[in-house]
Amino acid sequence: MRFICFIALFCTSLVYSQNSVSSFESYFKKGDSLSKKKSYHEALQLYKNALVIALDAKLLDESALAYKKIGIIYYRKKEYVSSESAYHKSLRLDSLSKNAADVYYNLFLIKRKLNQQDSVLTYLNRSIQLYKSHKYDYSSYNTFLTAGIIYKNRQLYNKAIEHLIIAYKGFEKLENTKKMAAVSTTMGNVHYRLKNYKQALNQHYQSLTLEKKLQNKKGISRTYINIGNVYDDLQQQDSAIKNFKSALVYLKPKSKLYAKTVGNLGLFYKQNNKLDLAKKHLELAVSTNTFLKDTTALLYNYNGLSSLYLKQHSLEKAQKYLTKIPSLLNANSDQLAELDYYQNKVQYLEKTSNYKKALAYQLKYSRLYEKIYNIKQTEIVQNIQAKFDQEKKENEILKLKLSNKNNQLLLAEKNKAIDRKNLFLIALLSIVLLIFILFYFFSQKQKVTQQQLKIEKLEAIYESQETIKKRIARDLHDIITTNFDGLRLKILALKKAQNPNELIDEVTNEIKNINGQIRTVSHRLSPLEKQITTQKFTNIIKARLSEFQLYSNIFVELENQLPEELNDIEISTKNNFYGIVLEILNNVEKHSHASKLVIKNWNDTNNIHFTFTDNGIGISEKNTSGIGLLNIQQRCELIEGSFEIKKIASGTEAHIHFPLNSKV
Repeated sequence: MRFICFIALFCTSLVYSQNSVSSFESYFKKGDSLSKKKSYHEALQLYKNALVIALDAKLLDESALAYKKIGIIYYRKKEYVSSESAYHKSLRLDSLSKNAADVYYNLFLIKRKLNQQDSVLTYLNRSIQLYKSHKYDYSSYNTFLTAGIIYKNRQLYNKAIEHLIIAYKGFEKLENTKKMAAVSTTMGNVHYRLKNYKQALNQHYQSLTLEKKLQNKKGISRTYINIGNVYDDLQQQDSAIKNFKSALVYLKPKSKLYAKTVGNLGLFYKQNNKLDLAKKHLELAVSTNTFLKDTTALLYNYNGLSSLYLKQHSLEKAQKYLTKIPSLLNANSDQLAELDYYQNKVQYLEKTSNYKKALAYQLKYSRLYEKIYNIKQTEIVQNIQAKFDQEKKENEILKLKLSNKNNQLLLAEKNKAIDRKNLFLIALLSIVLLIFILFYFFSQKQKVTQQQLKIEKLEAIYESQETIKKRIARDLHDIITTNFDGLRLKILALKKAQNPNELIDEVTNEIKNINGQIRTVSHRLSPLEKQITTQKFTNIIKARLSEFQLYSNIFVELENQLPEELNDIEISTKNNFYGIVLEILNNVEKHSHASKLVIKNWNDTNNIHFTFTDNGIGISEKNTSGIGLLNIQQRCELIEGSFEIKKIASGTEAHIHFPLNSKV
């Protein structure tokens, strides 16, 4: 009767779980649809409904996903505090999956939006680390692209290139031409900053090909400008002008970028003495910037035109633009534009023979020039100082060498005096030799004692191994003889059973039970089996923890990431450590009645430490001598470690530690 009740309860639970998942997915789909339509309030309510269902049914992965979606909606509503709170709740439920990687990236976006620079790289790096432990997709490649841009802006160029290469290869696999173009542009800008002009041009031309394929006018124009900037640095003015002109074809005539490009073209023409073309483009830039009310750009345009007319000796026209500049300077604190103005003013006053005023503006120019370039002068002084300090150190080293030679001469003289004390030294050496012999015998005795202790320890291990072997043999005997005999009789009874379906269910459950018993015995013999040949050890442990969390309904929290050093330890040590983890998980699931397991690790000078803390009923004294704990104790001894387990106020705490270089 109890068995029938259990089956009914199990079926009811299964149906409830399936209904919960179905309701959850329904709310989710509706929420996604409304989110795309920017109906954020309605979408948020649907996601919250989905969250309630998931939490009620203890669907941890679905709950974490719901919190992420809620955080996204708050972010789009610019409610960043609520968004961050939802993301952290998602991470408390799931900190290892691909969903967690997405959440860390979203937290990075919040910190960047709030300009909290101390946290920006922290969350971005955590996101990247998690993405690297899962199969890459669009979101992971997009994160690598963002990382490349962030690292470029922070002048971490090697890291920028490393992540951009991964992003490009990924988008190439996905055939995402738009993102490939974005990566190529960023790579080109990185090489441009590094003055790798050849590589910069290659990347920008590659971006240009992709942008043309997309027929993206804005992207094409920006790429032509980037190429023009590279040629400008290479002092290939004709090529620079050609690319700036190509950019103009794709730009909107009344845009800021159009005005800036026209103005730059005018300056290039002026440098190459193509004054008519320079005048045409600078006046067009003035017209556009006047329409746009861009006073800073107008400053540079007016300076360019006044300089051009001074070059043509058209003093009246030069004066026309020079008189417009002071009012703009009052509204803009652009020192470079002010410097150009003073320079043009000096030339104008000299050409009109007003040398007194010319001298006054020359003094203004000199003071401002000194102010602007004071940093560069400081750097030069610092470099000279550094060279001086280096030379000073070299001189000090030379003095020390000379002093050392003098000391050697003095030492040679003292050696003569030492010869007269040979008898004393012989006696002293004899005493030292006697002490050394005594120390040697004492150390040998200590080694013998330590060896004896090791032998006793091995004997204890062998005894415990025999105990475990006998227990395993007894378990196998019980499984094979008792359980299989019972199965055989039930299967034979199927022929005559009035209700065969009920008997089939009993047989199925017994087979599952036998399978679990055999798996426990198998884990105690060889926990890792063949997994270690195809996966990283840390990934195997994470996978087992995720499986445990899913099937046991016990939340697992990793306070910190598993140390990468675990992947480099001996295979036998991995096998024993994994066996310890399995036994601890088995004990928590079967005996603790816990809902949460917290795992943390740390290193000291010689050892790595792990603690496993559950919030269950706590271990009792009568349960401290079971086969599972004996197995843990034996495996700890095999890896030269130790194991402690104790009841605490909130449950049970197990602590193990062992040396990373232990060899069995």
